[in-house]
Amino acid sequence: AYRMYNKPHTNVTESDAYEDLSAAQLFDMFDKNEDSAMTIFSDQVIQVSGTLLAKDFSNELEPQILLKTDKESGFIRCGFKPDELQILEQLKDSSNIKVKGICKGINGDDELTLLEDKDVILSSSIIIE
Repeated sequence: AYRMYNKPHTNVTESDAYEDLSAAQLFDMFDKNEDSAMTIFSDQVIQVSGTLLAKDFSNELEPQILLKTDKESGFIRCGFKPDELQILEQLKDSSNIKVKGICKGINGDDELTLLEDKDVILSSSIIIE
């Protein structure tokens, strides 16, 4: 636990992307086989391109955006550091963007009908296009 707590944090800006995928490709990999996708992408810096669906600034410590996928109830949820807020505010809905962030996996549960949406989560994200 001590080693994990003191582990250096990944600098997304300076890190090369492990993989460059569309939002639909990334979501499909998690949707088809979550365990396999976690093995490949967990805690990896990846680039994801897609169409901006929504912005959520309700959590001022981690403003977020959603990228569309080809599923009605599946999205890529990208969390950003607060200092990225000004850039995020300028993004236009339905614009095509590219985001780089650390893949944290998928949230949502097939057994919970209250959570119909599933999101693949990227943290410490930055806009690169």
